[in-house]
Amino acid sequence: MTRSTVQLDPPRREAVDATAAEEPSGAARAAHFDTFALVSAAVGALALTPLSPELRAIMLAAFVLTGPGLAVVTWMRLQTPAIVAAVPLTGLSMMTGFTAVIGWSNRWLPVPFLLTLVGGVVLSVLLHARHAGGLATLVPARPRGTTLRGNVPLLCTLATLGVWLALLPGLLNVPYSEFGLLAVGTGPGLVVVVVSMVGAFAWALRKNHVVSAAVIVGAVIVVQRATVSVITEAPIYTWTYKHIGVVDYIQQHQALPPRGIDVYGEWPAFFTAFAWFGDITSVDSLLVAQWFAPVVHALLALLVGALAMLLGLEIRHALAAAMIVELANWVGQDYFAPQAFALLMAVGVLALLVASRTCHQAGYIALLAFAALIPTHQLTPYWLLGVIVALVVTRQIKPWWLPIPYMAMLIGYLVPRMYVVLPHGLFSGANPVANGTSNVEYAGSLGKLVTSTVCRGLSAAVILFALVGIVVWWRQGRPFLIPMIMAFSSFSLLFLQSYGGEAIFRVYLYALPGCAILIAPLLLAAVTVTGRHVALERVTTVFAAVALGGAAVAGMQGYYGLWSLVVEYRSQVMLFDDLTADIHGPAMITSLDSAGFPSRATADYADLAKYDQDFDTPIVDRWPEFAKYFPDAHQFDDITLVAESSSTETYFVFTSQSNDAIEYYRYFTPEAVARFEDQFRLSPQWSIRLQDAHTTVYQFDRTGSGADITGG
Repeated sequence: MTRSTVQLDPPRREAVDATAAEEPSGAARAAHFDTFALVSAAVGALALTPLSPELRAIMLAAFVLTGPGLAVVTWMRLQTPAIVAAVPLTGLSMMTGFTAVIGWSNRWLPVPFLLTLVGGVVLSVLLHARHAGGLATLVPARPRGTTLRGNVPLLCTLATLGVWLALLPGLLNVPYSEFGLLAVGTGPGLVVVVVSMVGAFAWALRKNHVVSAAVIVGAVIVVQRATVSVITEAPIYTWTYKHIGVVDYIQQHQALPPRGIDVYGEWPAFFTAFAWFGDITSVDSLLVAQWFAPVVHALLALLVGALAMLLGLEIRHALAAAMIVELANWVGQDYFAPQAFALLMAVGVLALLVASRTCHQAGYIALLAFAALIPTHQLTPYWLLGVIVALVVTRQIKPWWLPIPYMAMLIGYLVPRMYVVLPHGLFSGANPVANGTSNVEYAGSLGKLVTSTVCRGLSAAVILFALVGIVVWWRQGRPFLIPMIMAFSSFSLLFLQSYGGEAIFRVYLYALPGCAILIAPLLLAAVTVTGRHVALERVTTVFAAVALGGAAVAGMQGYYGLWSLVVEYRSQVMLFDDLTADIHGPAMITSLDSAGFPSRATADYADLAKYDQDFDTPIVDRWPEFAKYFPDAHQFDDITLVAESSSTETYFVFTSQSNDAIEYYRYFTPEAVARFEDQFRLSPQWSIRLQDAHTTVYQFDRTGSGADITGG
């Protein structure tokens, strides 16, 4: 009787055991990047030339992600994966940390800062060239799987990319569906494209075509994330515009927003970084926000892969982990926000801390990056500190006092800002069930039920396979504590905070990199199973591909399931820009739901928030009893009475996305919403202030004339 064997690759002891290797690999020892760093510096300087803003933005991004990092690591003896993590992390940390400092100093000097960065890179290269006896650059050998001839996985991927391009027109202006984008237009074709790419990825792993597998990971990121950028005319998610408005404020006033109007002025590094980026390149923040997600996903895949290799896995494991992170990330926390940026920095810090076991210089970069992370996001540094403490306690990283400087910086930053934190509650209780409750309490439509079930099922599957991975790592003799801590430490947050009903989403987001690394060897073993039973080999490979394809479908449904609710239109952005620019005093701009309501897209939001931080809060959140017996419990009369008795300008907004959200979550019936809006339309005390194809803004008219202010 023949027997097939599923064997995980044995751990690479020289990369895992910190005590057995005092020096990085020979390839890393010879790695110099002088020429590349000089080229990057030249590209950064070109960002100041009178080229198109889009081209200058690409140049500046390329410089930030390569130049400073290359100038630093060329002096160090790091393993190659550590270099991969250190190079982008160094540039991102400098961009956030230094721009925050110049923001605090009230000396907003974007061009001198760029010139200082460029000059610093050039100086570092020249000094290193003098030290090394000349410019030196490592030229890597061409890896296997780079040719097209006979490379079926890569050819299939290129063909499916062509299909994707053909599908894009069918995704424009699709009608509402409670099942999201994948159920309308050419949405089903989008699923077929991604599943086909996943199958090609499994094939490439089996054939050991490393470059092809890496290209396929990039192609999946393009299809899953860049689709949104291509088919929309403005960044998705209403809450994205809260961040765009802060960036616009810094650019217009060359200063941080006033204290007290929101929390962003106290954690400003993300906003100062992109205000600087916009000032240098003159690129529109809306465009940056629209293409932010694909770039974030590409960098996250790169950093997760580097972290996997630093934990002793080989490159195919790293690619598998990167693919799992991409497919299983349904959370939608990749939009233009500090959270997405902070996750990148946190994964980079963890990678360098792991690398510091064999090269202490990596730990210095990690510490500086953590310092830049602290003013970037309110939550991520605390999770990261918890991971660092756990790694030190379990003796996975050294020395024992390592958490002390991290903790000192974090507490030192928090204490002066307690006045911001305490009103929101430092702790919301030690009940993980309550803290893990979603911020959406409505049962909703069948589409919502399906999407929620799919997301929960995918999340549970990821956690379950990660647990299986721990057992397999243990049985194979792999050190599993580091990825296990990364995967499950975030669940401790549920004993501290609900984070406004979003804690459960952050827990899953933080857990994903560690879970993906634990699962990656299982996936590769299933794909590459060997033995004399050919049929069993094929079945195992197909099962692995099907499981990965199922994760892709589930992740896409979670990501695109709310499509009609989260899409925004350029006309709406312009409409609300005009509205907030014309208001010169306290105002209340409210709605039934915030969907399609980008009221904070410019610096003008600060003039309204200084009177009322919640000036644009939906009415159901302002008045908890508002939804009871809607709309027949005199809600319209109550709103009108409040508007009459207040000196505040009062506006009520109806949007098509709000109507879709109400139908999706079943807050009210569509008929009830229509009756409610009719009361505004027919009232002599309310008139249409602004209107477009998706939005109607009613303004309370004290004259009672009922005339449309827009004339329409």
